[in-house]
Amino acid sequence: MALLETQVGQLVDTTLLLCLLLVVLFLILVKDSKSVYLPPGPWGVPVLGVLPFLRKDPQLTLMEWAKKYGNIFTVKMGTRTIVMLNGYEAIRDVFQRKGALSSGRPHLLTFDFLRGKGILCADYSKGFKRQREFIIKYLSKLDVEKHTEDEIDALIQYIRHKNGQPFDFNNAVSASTSNVIGTILFGSRQEYDDPDFQALINAYHNAAKLSSQASVQNFLPFLWFLPQCRKLSIAWEAFAEAVNRILEKHKMGYNPLATRGLIDTMMHQTNENNQNSKSLFDTEDLKANCQTLYVTGSETTSTALTWGMLFLLSYPDVCKKLQSELDEVVGKSRRPTLEDRPKLPFTCATLMELQRCNNITPFSAPHKATQDIRVHGYLIPKGTQLMANYWSIFMNERIWSNPHDFQPMRFMDDCGNVKKVEGFIPFSLGKRSCPGESLAKPEMFLILTALVHTFTFQVPDGEVLPAPVGTTGSVYVPPKFTVCARPRT
Repeated sequence: MALLETQVGQLVDTTLLLCLLLVVLFLILVKDSKSVYLPPGPWGVPVLGVLPFLRKDPQLTLMEWAKKYGNIFTVKMGTRTIVMLNGYEAIRDVFQRKGALSSGRPHLLTFDFLRGKGILCADYSKGFKRQREFIIKYLSKLDVEKHTEDEIDALIQYIRHKNGQPFDFNNAVSASTSNVIGTILFGSRQEYDDPDFQALINAYHNAAKLSSQASVQNFLPFLWFLPQCRKLSIAWEAFAEAVNRILEKHKMGYNPLATRGLIDTMMHQTNENNQNSKSLFDTEDLKANCQTLYVTGSETTSTALTWGMLFLLSYPDVCKKLQSELDEVVGKSRRPTLEDRPKLPFTCATLMELQRCNNITPFSAPHKATQDIRVHGYLIPKGTQLMANYWSIFMNERIWSNPHDFQPMRFMDDCGNVKKVEGFIPFSLGKRSCPGESLAKPEMFLILTALVHTFTFQVPDGEVLPAPVGTTGSVYVPPKFTVCARPRT
């Protein structure tokens, strides 16, 4: 009898195990049935996927894979299945033409400090669209020249006080771009020696530096405990706290009958809508958007300007031609203005080539399919993550001959005018494109032209200028270098 009970027990256990295996197999088949029409891609290894094969510059590896698998292919990065988009046509067809279906946002562990709020991390929804439209409308009506002139004065004065001694260009320009976006947000600038302002700049510089070391946690979330991942989380939290301190100070002087900057317009919306319906911005939206605009409006612009200086030092003939055009059109008695732009084609072409040669974001932030997407003969299931490799546009030999060479004339026609090049999308496209384009383009023009018009920049004696090769992280970080500046005569 005991033997029979044992045999029955074993049979029950075996049956339960078989049922469990059948359920698991069924779930796998259901999951894989949605992946049948996913684009093909390279095989990875269990758990890690293709992560071990991406090398130092993943954007270049992905371009190589696109030659084999096509411009839309699938990779497994850790626990995430991602459809990679390479080349202008693929990115346009998915992000723009299928924008309503491809503009979701998955959970981004790196940006947990935003708590899934704000126009960077919020998922695609009516609330997201309304907030984004509100911010874009405000930024598009700004008098950018008015908001930058004081900071350009301060930056030029800072460089003059160096008296030709070496200084870190990135640190200098970061303070200026941070104050520009701070003025837009709050209506007033911060003093460079203000402790909260210094904490803010130091925190996001630290986070940007750590991002390349800790980006693996976005694909292998269970590695959050690694030292570099913990350090990155701490750096972003420190940044968030620094922004919040400035925000809380600003709130103390809030007057519903006055508007000092974008934050006040958001607060007006919150107060007005609280009386009748759901607010456009709640408290957490206010914090998250303030933090998002600070980091995207300062770090990205300062990084782009730093790359610009590195290229102008590397190509002194281009810099001399740029200065000659500015001297001819602007003269020596004033600074370049936005009204001068139509008369400065080589200057504008140089700025475009600077953005092309080192697009500061090689990859888009991950998107998410909000519905099934049919594109180029493939079915991309709802919930699938999507990423664009912008490097595959700007370093595409079929579009640009010798793409690694710095040649502003690419953007000029035979008549000496700036020409439009299809596929030149430094601010991306679609419903997740950069909302600050209307600010960043004139700001970069005003700061860079003011500097090269005022000073001659050189590499310090005894130092060697690094090659224009960066490190891929949340932005494409330029190598460290110092410069000397002397007033032009």
